[in-house]
Amino acid sequence: MTERHSTLKSYTTALPAGFENLRYGVVVRPPHYRWNGEHFACDRLAHVDTLALKTLPYDARAVIEGNFVGVVADSIENARDAAKCLILSWQAHDPIAATPAQKARVNKKSHKAPVHQKNGVADIEGSHADRYERDYGWPSRMRWGETEGWVVAEYRNNHLAVWTQTTTPQALRQDLSTLTALDADQITLYTSEGTERRVASGLGRHCGDDAAVDAALMARALGHPVAVWLDAQYSIDVKALGQAQRLSLSAAFGEGDHIERYRYRQAHASGEVVAVGLLLSGRALVPGVLTNTEKPLYSPYTFQNAHLSAHTGRLSGQALNDTLLGIQQTFARESFLDEVAHARGQDPLALRLRYLGDARGRELIESVAKRADWQIDLPSRSATSDVLQGRGLAYAQLPDRQQRLESGVRSAWIADVEVNRITGNVQLTRLVVGQDSGVEVDTARLQHTLQARVLGEARPLLGSEPAFDEWGDGRLEDKQNKPLARRQPSLERQVIASNEAPSALPVTLEDTELSPGVAVIANALFDATGIRFRQPPFTASRVRQALQEHDLEASTGRNSLFLSGKSRSPRRQWFAAAAFMTVAGSAAMAWPWKGAIVPVSRPAATLYSDETIERGRLVAAAGDCAACHTVAGGATNTGGHAFETPFGTLYSTNITPDEATGIGQWSYAAFERAMRHGISRDGRHLYPAFPYTAFAKTSDADLQALYAYLMAQPAVSASAPQNDLSFPFNVRALMAPWNALYHDPKPFQPDPAQSELYNRGAYLAEGLGHCSACHSPRNAMGAEKDGKYYFAGAMVDGWEAPALNTLSRSPIGWSENSLYDYLRHGESALHGVASGPMAPVVAGLSELPEYDVRAIAHYVAQQMEAPSGNGKAQQAEAQRRVAAAAVSPNGMEEGERLFDGACAACHLDNGLPSFTRARTSLALNTNLYSERPDNVIQSILGGVHADTVPDVGNMPGFADSFSDTQVATLATYLRARFAPDAPPWQQLEQRVAAIRQPHHNNTHSSL
Repeated sequence: MTERHSTLKSYTTALPAGFENLRYGVVVRPPHYRWNGEHFACDRLAHVDTLALKTLPYDARAVIEGNFVGVVADSIENARDAAKCLILSWQAHDPIAATPAQKARVNKKSHKAPVHQKNGVADIEGSHADRYERDYGWPSRMRWGETEGWVVAEYRNNHLAVWTQTTTPQALRQDLSTLTALDADQITLYTSEGTERRVASGLGRHCGDDAAVDAALMARALGHPVAVWLDAQYSIDVKALGQAQRLSLSAAFGEGDHIERYRYRQAHASGEVVAVGLLLSGRALVPGVLTNTEKPLYSPYTFQNAHLSAHTGRLSGQALNDTLLGIQQTFARESFLDEVAHARGQDPLALRLRYLGDARGRELIESVAKRADWQIDLPSRSATSDVLQGRGLAYAQLPDRQQRLESGVRSAWIADVEVNRITGNVQLTRLVVGQDSGVEVDTARLQHTLQARVLGEARPLLGSEPAFDEWGDGRLEDKQNKPLARRQPSLERQVIASNEAPSALPVTLEDTELSPGVAVIANALFDATGIRFRQPPFTASRVRQALQEHDLEASTGRNSLFLSGKSRSPRRQWFAAAAFMTVAGSAAMAWPWKGAIVPVSRPAATLYSDETIERGRLVAAAGDCAACHTVAGGATNTGGHAFETPFGTLYSTNITPDEATGIGQWSYAAFERAMRHGISRDGRHLYPAFPYTAFAKTSDADLQALYAYLMAQPAVSASAPQNDLSFPFNVRALMAPWNALYHDPKPFQPDPAQSELYNRGAYLAEGLGHCSACHSPRNAMGAEKDGKYYFAGAMVDGWEAPALNTLSRSPIGWSENSLYDYLRHGESALHGVASGPMAPVVAGLSELPEYDVRAIAHYVAQQMEAPSGNGKAQQAEAQRRVAAAAVSPNGMEEGERLFDGACAACHLDNGLPSFTRARTSLALNTNLYSERPDNVIQSILGGVHADTVPDVGNMPGFADSFSDTQVATLATYLRARFAPDAPPWQQLEQRVAAIRQPHHNNTHSSL
């Protein structure tokens, strides 16, 4: 992939510095927009009301062009909040308005013959056993990006400079030229991969190109450089653009088991779709209906009566990417031949050699097969039962740069993969590549490229298809990463010309034939799982979903349109067993009396892979398991923690894999039943103090990983104390009607109208994080209230969990960034530190990837209707409250003496040295503004322990130093001085006496 104008340069992922009047932009996409494979359709922008932008305390401007809507402000947080203020009216797209030719094609597709399971491969209804037809696809975007980062565009003096990440610089340059009408030499691309021309995978575009066009469109309209934040929220474009290329193949066998008729057809001569900004702004128009003129294609195999063709029409300004077209054609052809070979019980390698007349190609395939020790049935080489292994083959031959076939490149690949059936992650474990021309192939670099861009990295959230139950690697996450609000431009505009690459840059792939890369993985995946993936990329979420669907299809006899199965070997019996257990478990739940599940021996240490156990560790951290199942001074997860309820005292149980006192004899079916339905292995009902009402929302993959993690921990013998519940609440069978009334065991379902970030946050907060278990009030039967009461605050175990919705009584309104700081770092500048019951929560969240914590903050902020960042008004109000609290109220001398003696050294800046100092004034403390004094009293008696927050000391408790009267006097003083606009608390001394009871002496505090 060469370029005439070598103006591609490199920069780091930090925001480049040195811009004048840099602005930050966000885009607002239409409610509905999509590329249907032939034309683009979207809702039409009927009306825009921007008057609200003029009332904002900062400068914000809207950029409107066609159906493109962008908002620009002086910070990314302000831009996001300003976008919420726009009033937009959209006119729904009318599919009836399509052209007659388009409707004819839609009708033709809708009458396509149904697909059925036959011989392990999907066949068209009415075909005989020797005829095969398949459709394959190629996505318009392989993923949303490589990693989160800034995309900046600067338009000045008829020159456009763009800082972005891209794997297709030629296509991006063409889009930017179409957008601005500039020549290619008037456009400079700066990329985090300065040698992109050398290392570009050719595997397709990602949304870094869409973000670049968005930024360029806004920068050109306003005359200022504009920065756009590229992250997983751009995955909405991935879904909307859908499929860029459709490839159809068919083959019929005649006498002698020879292919007598072979057909190959692709929908477009170009396999790419232009940037969304071009489509929305109307600058990329479809010139009528795509022409039906056919272009001859090439196949290295010699079939009788072969016919290959493609449309030549494409969008105006759309670049023709021969490299990508070659990869698409090879993917479809090599996947198709692999399917046919498996359906007919033939060796895929032997079938290719049978129809390959080229002697050089045959010799190359045989050489690679010998090096790889090719076998039809790859024996299992793993002792872990949650890992499947497979092997695939693919071959390609393409003309050289002068379109000469004889001197073209021949390339044969054999790949081995491992598939984790629980997480869905696919690892390319071995790659054997043979190429008969060009430089020696760097297989290590090829393997890394394919792993990152076809399968997704080992940290799935960074660059792959996001899903609500995907996990990154918390241990590898930089714990010191600052949130977006704190990221400042820090890099000077230092550039490296792409033709002067340092020696440390990756080895070139420019002369490597990449065409077999996607096909060889697809074929290896089929060999491992029995599932045929007919469109890349093969991300963890897609693979996991397909495995789950395949289990259901195996039990019902149904078959999916986009994948097919082959006969299962013994190593795949695990899937059928899992499906059976799910069905059996559902039937058991319908029976009124719950029987015991047969005990099992503790699973072997090698049953689950390290990857599955690590995922389970993150699930346990998100669920805060250890906090509730560990008593102070006790071993982790051995139980004994007391929970005070209106019905009596409950104690958590031992969840280590001890077979006598823990869950060592629990099968996964028993564990899942407890988590989803609140039924113990022995058939007893569990109480919802164990929040199975929330845990039921956990995905199957996460439950399996959590089970694997718990079973891999040390077994500790420890029996939990007996519960002390009053009658009739000590009768566990009464939980059956309670569950029927108040419990929904269905797993979490993402909201398609919300962003990926919101759904990830909802999954964690509503499910594993069980936030509402503490922050929502309960009815007389102990069930959480929903609706307007969701997140409205509650009393839990003697502590107030404050409201996390619009009823929040925080003196300074929370923002999404403040919530993120609090949850991620244990401290918010305008709200204080996390301690007490929130301390172990923050400690658990510190183990999670940054994306997960940001997702939770985003979800909670939506419930609070909170802005993205802390605006100037919030900062001013905080300063006003702090200043007002500098003066002690009159008539409270006793309270002032207590405060000066016990509190002032840390809570007032009096100019004297102090070993510890509270960085946030009490004037901003939510507890002092609450209607209830409980948290303030608890903090005075038991202290505040913020061990999770660096450089913040602990506050000692005064239970042994102050009488009830003194604690009440101090609390009254704190309320009057630091929350002067709140009414005084009543009957404080009686409340202090009640809280001082021994079972309340553990130290807690809340948000």
